[in-house]
Amino acid sequence: MTGVRRPGSGDRDNRWLLCGVPGPALDAEERALLEELRPGGIVLFARNVGDREQLSSLVQELRELPSRPFVAIDLEGGRVNRLQGLIGPLPPAGQAARAGLEAVRALGAAAGAACAHFGIAVDFAPVVDVARPEGWLGSEARCLGSAPAEVQAAAAAYLEGLESFGVSGCLKHYPGLGSGAVDSHLELPLLDDSAVEDAAVFRALAAPGRAVMVAHALAPALGEAACPASLSRTIVAPLRALSAPLVADDVEMGALSAYGDIPERAAAALGAGCDQVLLCNALSARREVVEHVNGAARRDPVLAATLRESEARVAGYGRGELSLVSWDDVLELGERARALAGARA
Repeated sequence: MTGVRRPGSGDRDNRWLLCGVPGPALDAEERALLEELRPGGIVLFARNVGDREQLSSLVQELRELPSRPFVAIDLEGGRVNRLQGLIGPLPPAGQAARAGLEAVRALGAAAGAACAHFGIAVDFAPVVDVARPEGWLGSEARCLGSAPAEVQAAAAAYLEGLESFGVSGCLKHYPGLGSGAVDSHLELPLLDDSAVEDAAVFRALAAPGRAVMVAHALAPALGEAACPASLSRTIVAPLRALSAPLVADDVEMGALSAYGDIPERAAAALGAGCDQVLLCNALSARREVVEHVNGAARRDPVLAATLRESEARVAGYGRGELSLVSWDDVLELGERARALAGARA
């Protein structure tokens, strides 16, 4: 009914919410919902990408919403490339790393140029997980190496290329999914003792302008055996000293199926100290999540204080000045990344 305020809505931005949108354009209903929910960021997927003109228009419209959300995307290279229909394939991170740091830097630059061209301020990359022989993630060629030192060097090179266009990166997935034997989209991984040295790579690279994405994985070696890292104050709270924004991985993932419904998981992640939570595909839950979290904050002064602190911590993230990049430069940098990595177009 027109003019009725829903619980949890109002003039205050919900900077902690990073959510998806359904398609390549905003209809009146979707725009009204986003104006009500006031998210801090919008995450794009292949379903949101048509042609160049359409994507540029959508990104501009999203950035002009009342809460001025940043627009983000997953653009790692390889199979994780939401812009492939426009910019073509990019080499997998693992392949680029095997070709050397210049190839990794070129991959980061190709991603940064493409994002900046469209006004996309955040790339949820690079993957900083260390590939382990028993791990699931390493089998997908998404990891930059099998030793912490080489991953740290390669991730720094990727970020150098990405950030040269003003695009903010996100180190994922803390404390490192390398030793996890299952896909956290489906099941809850159990990490072995290598999580201690893997986590150190994230801490070395973290900075105020780079987020750290916290994984849904059990990490007993870090002092928490009862719940996933993303929901654990034991694991998350020490990270806040790094001054890097902390993003909980998508709270609808199967790894969290035993930890309440989606709104409860979001509140638990924020209560643990994550500054923002991802809600990518369960779009019908967005309003319920906002109402639940804000209701919980009204009842719990500790959560309310944590959210206020988090709002300050993420205030500048994804809000730097993006470079002006021509389409010819986007294509040229993509071709350079492929050539240096020995990948085919």
